[in-house]
Amino acid sequence: MENVAEDWEPFEIQVTIEGEVKPLLVIPDREEPKYAIFDHHTSLGTVWQESGKTGKIWCGEGVAVSALLTQLGEQLEDYFNNKPI
Repeated sequence: MENVAEDWEPFEIQVTIEGEVKPLLVIPDREEPKYAIFDHHTSLGTVWQESGKTGKIWCGEGVAVSALLTQLGEQLEDYFNNKPI
């Protein structure tokens, strides 16, 4: 039997930063659909998804998160689409 990951458990994603693939830690918020992003012990900011006229878009706050927003959103969607159940 496979383990079912809780929606609030931390997980890793991979993004490309200055040509290097780096692992980042994602910590979901238990109260809201937001995700804190960390590089080791350093917070890079927070991301979340909102629905607008053009569909769902990823939003973020924090300088590093803003620069990586597209990659973070793609990796979070990949994680949730391929998450073991």
